[in-house]
Amino acid sequence: MVIHHLLILKKQKMKNQYKTLALTFLVLSSLVSKAQQQPNFLFFEQNMNLFNPAYTGSHGSFAAMHYRSAWSGTDGAPRAASFLYTTSEKNNAAWGFSFLSDRVNIENNGLATIDYSYKLAFGGNTNLYLGIKAGVSFNNFDLDRLNRITQENNPNLSNLQNYMNPLVGIGALLKSNNYFLGLSSPNILHAKRFKEDAGVVATAMYNSSVYGTVGFYVKLNSFLRLSPSMVYRMVSDAPNQLTAITKIELKEKLSLGVGLSNNDYISTMFQVKLPKMDLGFGYEIGQNTSSTAIRANTAEIMLVYRFDGKKPSVESSKGDEKLSEN
Repeated sequence: MVIHHLLILKKQKMKNQYKTLALTFLVLSSLVSKAQQQPNFLFFEQNMNLFNPAYTGSHGSFAAMHYRSAWSGTDGAPRAASFLYTTSEKNNAAWGFSFLSDRVNIENNGLATIDYSYKLAFGGNTNLYLGIKAGVSFNNFDLDRLNRITQENNPNLSNLQNYMNPLVGIGALLKSNNYFLGLSSPNILHAKRFKEDAGVVATAMYNSSVYGTVGFYVKLNSFLRLSPSMVYRMVSDAPNQLTAITKIELKEKLSLGVGLSNNDYISTMFQVKLPKMDLGFGYEIGQNTSSTAIRANTAEIMLVYRFDGKKPSVESSKGDEKLSEN
């Protein structure tokens, strides 16, 4: 029994070592080419400020925090965290702040931006929001956390240096009581950075990406509502990402959802809606395919605090009141 237990511990240790090596390889491969991408949050409706500034202020004033974790128990595993703040509309305009940190092993990249939006009323409870964001994207390397076999000078590692680039993003959001449509680019600047040391050339790139979002709200009865939504991301030199989620909402108090993405992951999510606060938990499960061979399941938590009581999702407050009255 003791020998059997030791063998299990050894296998688990080797498995974690393989994961760490895989993470290190993914980071070092950025020396050749890198296209920064934002993580795919399951609660993307509450996280739209990150990639669509038009969302700012369209659903009242709130602050939100999200945390996404993969490969639990593995040192250097992917971790992503975001913080959002937005004001209420005043004279059809609003502003906000977005921050994202996405860490994988020794590398941490993200953004910090100021967001602004302006509302154009179309009538019939339909509004068009136009937004712009400006700030910086950053990339940091913590080489002290890298497990090295030897301390000899490595020209590949000397090329790994922190850097920061300007960021400008634009977006539009069309919203009514029963649907929403969004189109945005979180950074329209195509940044490229070169560095050469000892004959080794490192290239860091930020390729512009485009996000499309769509969602509907279908009232089933006085208690239940169906809410399907989808986000589609397109970026050059990388696979396009599609995530579709369908939620069942119970009297605006409880929400249960399931989702599917084109990167061989299925997901489930749970959300509790309190008078001024939303709490959510999501979980992604990788299907047994070659594309998920070195990836593991992912957990995500979400916390939203509403300063003026409006719900920070794409349905309008008037639509919420109608549903509550039934």
